[in-house]
Formats: sequence, C-alpha cells, structure tokens
Amino acid sequence: MDLSEPRAFVQRALRPLAGWPTRGAVLRDVLFGTGITALCLAEVLFRRLSGNLAATEALAAAAAAAALTALAVVLGRLYPLLSLVVALLGSFWVYGFSVLVLCVAYLVGRRMPDVRSAVVLFVSGTVLWLVAAALTRPEDVMVWTTTVSTMAFSVVLPWLVGVYRRQHVALATAGWEHARQLQREHRLTVDQVRLRERSRIAQDMHDSLGHELSLIALRAGALEVTPDLEEEHRRSAAELRATAVTATQHLREIIGVLRTDAEPVPTSPADEGVAALVGRVRDSGMRVDLVREGDTAGLPPMVDRAVHRVVQESLTNAAKYAPGSEVTVRLTANGERVEVRVVNSTPRGRLPETEEGGRRGLIGLRERVRLTGGSFAAGPDGDGGWEVCAAMPLDGTVEAEPSTEEDAEIDQLQSAARRRARGWSLALVLLPVMAAVTIVFIVGWTGARSMEETTLTPEEFASLTVGDSQADVEEVLPTASLYMDARTLEEGAVPQGAVCSYYRSDAAFFAAEEVVYQVCFAEGRLLTKGEAPLR
Repeated sequence: MDLSEPRAFVQRALRPLAGWPTRGAVLRDVLFGTGITALCLAEVLFRRLSGNLAATEALAAAAAAAALTALAVVLGRLYPLLSLVVALLGSFWVYGFSVLVLCVAYLVGRRMPDVRSAVVLFVSGTVLWLVAAALTRPEDVMVWTTTVSTMAFSVVLPWLVGVYRRQHVALATAGWEHARQLQREHRLTVDQVRLRERSRIAQDMHDSLGHELSLIALRAGALEVTPDLEEEHRRSAAELRATAVTATQHLREIIGVLRTDAEPVPTSPADEGVAALVGRVRDSGMRVDLVREGDTAGLPPMVDRAVHRVVQESLTNAAKYAPGSEVTVRLTANGERVEVRVVNSTPRGRLPETEEGGRRGLIGLRERVRLTGGSFAAGPDGDGGWEVCAAMPLDGTVEAEPSTEEDAEIDQLQSAARRRARGWSLALVLLPVMAAVTIVFIVGWTGARSMEETTLTPEEFASLTVGDSQADVEEVLPTASLYMDARTLEEGAVPQGAVCSYYRSDAAFFAAEEVVYQVCFAEGRLLTKGEAPLR
C-alpha cells in the first residue's frame, strides 16, 4: 500500500499559508475579531440579565468567548481549516460564533487554493456529527436534518462563495496583467515603427542633402578649372570640392548604418513631388483628384517629405482597404502652415479579404508629422469613408522628444475599478446587515411588548381567588392573553362550559423557569386557576 499520496495530502493540508499579512490586513482582522467578540459579549450579557447565568459564569463565558475569537482570527491567516474547526466548536456553546463560522468558512474558500482539504474536512465533520447524533439521540430524526442543513448553509455555501471570489480575483488580476503586457508590446511596436520612420527620414534627408552636396562639389570643380583664377583660390576650390565629396561619402555611410536590412529600396525618386505621385497612382487606375490651395512650392525639406509620405501612405491604404473608392488629396498652405488632407469615399463592391493591419503605417506618419512640430489625425469621416489629415508649421519648429517613462494608465484604471467594486461590495454587505439588524430590533421590540402584555406575575396569580367575580379578576389580569392551540393541551384541560385564558409567568427572554397559567371563567365567576396542562 502506497502511503506517499495520503502523506503528501496531509502535509499540504497542515502546511501554513505563505505570505506575511500587511498592516491593513492586520487592522481588518482586529476589527473583525472585535466585532465578533462584541457580539458574543452582548449575548452573554443578555443571558446574564435574563437570569440564565450567574455572575461568575457570565465572566468566564465572556473571557472564553474573547479568547476563542482571538484564536480563530489568528489561525485564519495561517491555518484557515483549523480556524473553522475552532469556530464550529464554539458555535455549540455561544450562538454568536455562528456568525464567526460563516465568516471563517468564507475566508477558507477565499484564502486556501487547495479545495480538496476543505472538502475532506466538510465530509468527515458531517459524518462524525451524524454518528455522534445517532449514538446520543437515535430517536430524534430532526438532528439529522439540522446537521446536514447547518453544514450546507453555514459552512459549505459561504465556502463556495469564497472560492468563487478567489477565482474571480485571480481572473481579474490575470486580465489586468494581460492588458499591461499588451501595452508593453504595443509600446515596443510603436518604438520600432518610430525608429523605422526616422530611418526613412534620414534616407530622405540623405537623398536631398546628397544632391545639394553633389551640386556644391560640381560647382567647386568648375571653379577650380577656371583659367583666370589665382593659384591660391584654385587650391581653395579644390579643397572645397574634396570636402563636399568627403561629406557626401560620410553621409552615405551614416545613413547606411541607420537603415535597417529589412527596409525596402525606394521605388520613387527622392525629389518626387505630390503631383508626380498622384499622377503615378492615377496612371495605375485609381481615381484620385488633387486640389491645391495657396502656394505649396518651396516647402522646407522635412515638411515636404512629410507631406509626400502622408499622401503616399494614404493612397496605399485606400488602394488596399477601399478599392474602387474615389480619393481626394487636398493641399492647403497659407505661409505659416501647410495642411494635407486625404479623403476616400465609401468603397464600392466587395472588400478584399485582407488581414486587419496593425496601424503601423499610421504610427509612422504620426511620428514623422510630430518631428516637424505638426499634428496628425486619422479616422472615419462620417460618410462611410476614411480621412487622414496632417497640419505642419513652416517655421522649422521641431517638437521635443516625447517622454519614454511608462505611464500608469492601466494602473489608474485598475485602481478606479477596485474602488467601484469595493464600494458595491461594501454596500452589498452593509445593506443586508442593516436590514437584519433592523428586523431583529423590530421583532425583539414587538416580542418584548407582547410578552409584557401577556405576563401574569406569580404574585398577581396568587392574589386571584376561585369564586371571585370575573370583573374583579380581569382588573388584575394583563391586557392580552396567550394563544394556545387545543392540540398542545391535555385532554379535558378546559372544564365543561368554561372559557379559559392563558398567561406567561415571566416577561424575560429565555426565562429559565417560565410557567404558563390557565385561568377559566364560567357564569361570571372565576372557576379554576392553575398551570396549563400541556402535553
């Protein structure tokens, strides 16, 4: 017989929970233990005032209740199952521990990831309870029903609620962590796209500056061979030409380092304008209209290449995701800023089955426009089409590098969600508790008044004499009487032709020696008096 598996199971069940409680957790435990202790002390005080406990017994009961409550709360952090056993044993002695049983059973499900240990405890505890009941009170069938119902509703049901809460919290935590992971991946993607776009900008600048440097070298070479140039100026022109050639070579090497291996070779000339680009696209079959407002010539190089990239990427997306649509490219310049707006209409016919893009092209456009100090926006235009708009200043202002610090947007969202859930959870707990307290107060107050109105003290009962007139007797009797079902009385308890009333002897709850008096009248006289003959 292999005992390794049962031994491992017992070791897992008896192993204390890991982790040290925080200051907030300790404070919650103290408040919880204080509340349970106050409930138990109130019960002991009530029983003392009712005369069911002597002063020494009440003091010992109060001290024992406080000690057991503290023990159960402390064990709840390390050994939740043992804490539940302590609470169950205390519930046989003090009714206030029933609330502790409910709470500890919930905490067992909330804190213990091992479900099997709790199930074994519940099953074994129920079996032992039933066996003890069968041996001590075999004729009482209600003990069996009470045992099963108590275990089901006072232990198993709160435990299941705790298990559900633990799984719900774990799932929510995993969801928030997944959101953070997606945010980190998105940030990495954005950074890669930004670097790639900056590489493209560097390539564009290389083509533009390389062209300018080549012109400088060419003019310096022409100046060098001028016949009427002095020798000193001729050497300066030669040095200028050599410097321009060297600068062009160095620029090519630097841009080659910045450019990624996966970057495709440009298929359009570096100095291609928007008009030439629109013309090439129109020749391919796309319906594109170019509208210019203001002087769009002579733009700064960064702005000019950004305008070209916005139009190029927008036309590419329109051809890919909106085939057959009409595209309008609008360039507007007022001397201070230039705005490019590309709008495509609703696509005609069936859309191609292409995978949804990762918006990397739009991220690259936003980065390029941002580096010029401009603003970028893209989205539906409200008529079923798509609109891309970029506005850039012409004064050469370049926006500063954005902060690379990790933002706390998801953490703020999680904190807000926790605050909302905490408020609703508190309301869901407080409202039933307040309703229960109100109901208990109303029922207790009504019951106390009813008991006072139906109480006939032993002194008053002794003052009644058989044969007195009914009017004189009713002056002594309480204003109301108890309702007694005839089935609870012995046969012949009510004399022939008499009318009987019933009264309690003590108005206190849980009175130890309460007696029910029977007072019978016949023909306007007190016929009999005595204790009610109950079955």
